Amino acid sequence: MNKNFRVFFKKIDRAKYISHLDLQRTMQRALKRAALPVWETEGFNPHIYLTFALPLSLGIESVCESFDIKITQEISPDEIRVKLNAALTEDLRIYAVSEPVYKPTQIQKAEYEIITDSAEKFPEFLSQDQIIITKKTKKGEAQVDLKPLIELKSIENEKIILFLPAGTSLNVNPNQVLSAFGAFFGGEPPRAAITRTAVFCEDGEVFV
Repeated sequence: MNKNFRVFFKKIDRAKYISHLDLQRTMQRALKRAALPVWETEGFNPHIYLTFALPLSLGIESVCESFDIKITQEISPDEIRVKLNAALTEDLRIYAVSEPVYKPTQIQKAEYEIITDSAEKFPEFLSQDQIIITKKTKKGEAQVDLKPLIELKSIENEKIILFLPAGTSLNVNPNQVLSAFGAFFGGEPPRAAITRTAVFCEDGEVFV
């Protein structure tokens, strides 16, 4: 049997400084240490099948990351969670394992929590008619207007909650927003702690 499972995990504290490539290696090693019956690719260089839904930028924490694996023997989702957590640190914790419902290509946006002492200035920043940035693409560089892409949910004290496009078609990094925020006031991006708190599909449903 080959059964697909989606593993949900938190990437917090020191783990936010692990690059995506190193995170892949870390999870592959954890799966081997946990002795889970994970399917491996075939050929001259077999490796554990492991795909991440939405790679996270360096320096950003998340409480809603996920990756997919294939299991070759009968095992419960909870057993996968327990065994994997035993092979990981407190900064990388598995909080749920389930069968996939949506495809990663259905992801449309993500919710971010930004903690910064400049939060009270954010509405003024958003009041611009346009927020133009230069974004790197596969074809080079392109001018992008962030204004219609930033969906502000709330501002409370030093906390900003907003939604940004995420997925295969369009992805906006919150650091790009902060860079434009700092530039608007004639300076560097404000010091901020960023956490991805949720990922949503095109129909507004939480990605599971």
